[in-house]
Amino acid sequence: MRSSWYVSASDCLLCVLESRFSELKKLGINDATSFIDLGRTVMNLAPLGRATVFIESFNSMTRMLSNMLSNNDPHTDEKLMLERVAGELISGLRLGDDVIDYVKLAASANSVDVPMRGYNFSVKDFVRNILEEPAWLDTDPASLRNRLNHVGSIAYLVDNAGEFQFDLLLIRKLVSMGIKVVVYARSRPYEVDVTYDYIINLARNFEARALPGNYSAFWYDDVVRELMNYDLVISKGLDNLETFMEKRPGLNNVLFLFRAKCPLIARLFNVDSNKPVILMGTERLRTPA
Repeated sequence: MRSSWYVSASDCLLCVLESRFSELKKLGINDATSFIDLGRTVMNLAPLGRATVFIESFNSMTRMLSNMLSNNDPHTDEKLMLERVAGELISGLRLGDDVIDYVKLAASANSVDVPMRGYNFSVKDFVRNILEEPAWLDTDPASLRNRLNHVGSIAYLVDNAGEFQFDLLLIRKLVSMGIKVVVYARSRPYEVDVTYDYIINLARNFEARALPGNYSAFWYDDVVRELMNYDLVISKGLDNLETFMEKRPGLNNVLFLFRAKCPLIARLFNVDSNKPVILMGTERLRTPA
């Protein structure tokens, strides 16, 4: 795997293999050839870097399964279930007027994901931990509240289905504060991430834009140039965070909301495994000297 300062090639390759093989298993694929072919694909992609091996191995798996998929998305039913569970969970919450409560919820909701090395998502944990207090890095509630009260425009980079219902709460709260919010979503499926086709149907008082493919927004140079024009970029989830670290796009206006589901990321930020994190800025993401 092409060297990135935060990457352990062995851990990352084992992680992508575990994720893809788990997806095949969940879809009822049992023939050895499918696993062998997908494993070979991962190894061939490995020299191209973390983002490429994760995204393109998923794309390869989707093509492999195209004859049994109605819409080229192996996670359609799972996404609908996650959105339904999240909607039911939200109906039982009592939210006040403080925007910080909505930010904390969005970070905590990032527990949704496909299986990965060192982490397995469960709906039970999703529900139980939704109000877990995040770790605050390079900001604090008062500082972030003040920043949000003075921004005019925000780009919101979404992540997984289910947690998107909590993103939507935050997005609507930001809009109610007079902030222009533009939501960026993948145009093609990737794991259990929400896509533009889903988000556009829920776009009320905010704009939605489709990314060119199913990589993170930070992967595309044209999109990064757009993001420079916002007062703030809210980036959800590990793939957006890790793609930022790999591409180093030069943005300094990013608020990262994620759970440290990857053991490497937990160690990097010195937080407990699976801890929700609110990180302001990019100082901690720079390559060490």
